[in-house]
Amino acid sequence: MSTSVATEQSSSVSSIVMPTGLQVSLVADDGMFLSRINRGNVNPIEAAKHSMDEYCRFKLFIVGDKTIALQADDGLFLSRINRGSINTLEAAKNSIDEYCHLRVTMHSPGVVALQADDGLYYSRINRGGINPIEAAKKSIDPYCLFRIDLV
Repeated sequence: MSTSVATEQSSSVSSIVMPTGLQVSLVADDGMFLSRINRGNVNPIEAAKHSMDEYCRFKLFIVGDKTIALQADDGLFLSRINRGSINTLEAAKNSIDEYCHLRVTMHSPGVVALQADDGLYYSRINRGGINPIEAAKKSIDPYCLFRIDLV
């Protein structure tokens, strides 16, 4: 059973309230859970699962003001990986570095947008039936919104 993450209201800014070490799941705009997908030598994060399993659980780390890092089930941290003209989110790093920083923007209670270190927002991108999460948008649109739940 999962519950939405609590929010705290200030005069004009919503902020996310989560201590380090919590296990969370993320759900894309299409209702699919974000999951680590093993594709040989790479582990992209994709909106790929109808129900949550062990590959959809991420350990949360607070790394700064409104900035988090997420650790996948295999112990690797999610990171922006430049693959030419595409910047995928992958479980790729043994430790947290600047490419692992995810700036959280609260959209509504329990719904967030995640901004990469390069300033672009992570978005679900449909690539022929596969839905990788990529740092691809200059502004937040519906494909950049993720429900974040405690698990």
